[in-house]
Amino acid sequence: MSEGIGPQPIARWRIIACVALIAQIVILLAIKSALEEESWFVGTLSATVDDGPLMLEGVAANATIDMQNEQDDISVEFFGFFRLSHWQDERDDRAALSEQEVEEYEENMNETFAAPSPSSVKSWTFILINVGIGLSALLIVLIGVDLKKQWSKPLLTTARRFVSLASILNALTVIILILVVLPASWFGTIVDNPQDFSRSDDNIAFLAHADFSQESSIGLDGFSLEFEASGYDIGMIRPANRSAVEAEPPLPGSPDAESFISISGEMGTETPKYVSEFVYYWIVLWVIVPFALLIQQRVAIDPRLTSMKVYE
Repeated sequence: MSEGIGPQPIARWRIIACVALIAQIVILLAIKSALEEESWFVGTLSATVDDGPLMLEGVAANATIDMQNEQDDISVEFFGFFRLSHWQDERDDRAALSEQEVEEYEENMNETFAAPSPSSVKSWTFILINVGIGLSALLIVLIGVDLKKQWSKPLLTTARRFVSLASILNALTVIILILVVLPASWFGTIVDNPQDFSRSDDNIAFLAHADFSQESSIGLDGFSLEFEASGYDIGMIRPANRSAVEAEPPLPGSPDAESFISISGEMGTETPKYVSEFVYYWIVLWVIVPFALLIQQRVAIDPRLTSMKVYE
């Protein structure tokens, strides 16, 4: 007859998992509170017109983004402002379009630049943080069902691993929304919403024979992008000549060649420290710890078998 095994201690991996899940909930609550009170990021955008019509050269614009107060600090050089106004007035005089042309350009702009607004991105971020808190709490319940067992029933184990994977991906999505999607959405807003821009009969955001180059880098502390763009501004070309300019670049010295414009600049973001720290927490608590516990379970030996010996 076999002897009774007696009461079993709580499985060690379950204790570690519960502690890690409690830490997840605490961290998610902390970042939610920080996002409600502090700036999500600091962004800068600067651009200079290197070559352009009507003495536009030298115009410079800079923008600083404050997510906490949801304000943009935009400045244009003093003399550049008058050049810019003069250029815009001339551009408006030349850019008289037919209603059909306006509708076509507006449709193209809407298809090209339609994107979520910063407010919707922020709203989804808070929703996913709450979902992450709920997933961590659910995992605590699923782990606590069999506290004294190394293994659970197959269905419970499958459910636990599915919820764990969902929690990992949910937290990763929060990181991507904060570090990438939100800054991109905000930058698209501060340089004039292209959809709003396209609704004006006097403005056509289109460059013929456009050339664009960029160099970018991204990291936990933010991202930076240096760019150069050039082309022939359709809005500065008389309507009768637009089709010809769209087909081939105008000859140097011709009136339409004055529409050539070249812009260079850079933009970037600085990520707050608490967001960078959240990325490291995600790597440890959402990735390393779950996979380490999964491996530990795969190689675990039932304590009841320790007294057994195999003889050849």
